[in-house]
Amino acid sequence: MRRNNEDRLMGGHKPTPSEEVPQMANPMDFVTPTEIVDLPSLGRYPEGHPLHNCETVEIKHMTAKDEDILTNRSMLKKGIAIDRLIQNVLKDKSIDARSLYVGDRNAILIHARASAYGQDYKTKVQCPACSETSKFKFDLADHTVYHGDKWDEFEIEETPQGTFKTKLPLSTIVAEIRPLTGMDELLLVKEQKGKEGIENIITKQMKMFTVSFNGYTEENVIAHVADNMVAADSRYLRECFKIISPDVKMEANFECRHCGHEEVMQVPFGADFFWPDR
Repeated sequence: MRRNNEDRLMGGHKPTPSEEVPQMANPMDFVTPTEIVDLPSLGRYPEGHPLHNCETVEIKHMTAKDEDILTNRSMLKKGIAIDRLIQNVLKDKSIDARSLYVGDRNAILIHARASAYGQDYKTKVQCPACSETSKFKFDLADHTVYHGDKWDEFEIEETPQGTFKTKLPLSTIVAEIRPLTGMDELLLVKEQKGKEGIENIITKQMKMFTVSFNGYTEENVIAHVADNMVAADSRYLRECFKIISPDVKMEANFECRHCGHEEVMQVPFGADFFWPDR
């Protein structure tokens, strides 16, 4: 007996009223995946900070909305696109992205980009020797983390407030310093976009990471000492700043295909980190 078309399509089986086609999940129930990021600072934030003594932070995977931020001309021009992105991916909204140390922010950016676009970061770099541009690839998994914890090997003392004190070798002034935060980074970017450009960058940065000189916290005192500090003291203080600052570095050996120049290249964490071909 010849079967009808419906029998052929259903393999000879007719569904009973009790058999229902499985319904698709409600797209509104979708929850953005998250991941845990190890903080280079190990949570050495002052008491009262949401990440005080926290060695990790939970972030959400990037979304299409976050991509909109990275292409927003107004935010890019103001230099706040990266800051807004970090704020968006933080799971705990009580954390102010601008209060995070620069090294912790960089760690978040690496994980955010890797989860969004994969471990390979393909970009173009300019040779420092011949100025020719070449394609280059970084492996985001190949990065080094410094916890800013080698200060005890030097004449640097940690304070209960999470700052650090050291005595300058020539002037014997006691300087109190701290790692830079996202807010400091934004201020530097803003000044670099201004009329002065990157002039006086050494003293500007020094004024930002210095909390006090001999206990004096007034801005005019800090500015006066920083501007008139002898070079030996300045170099020592900047070295101490590097020692106390947690950081993430992503470097790779670069060889120019045009002139053969070799150099260790470091990835800058700006908007181009997410859109290298933009």
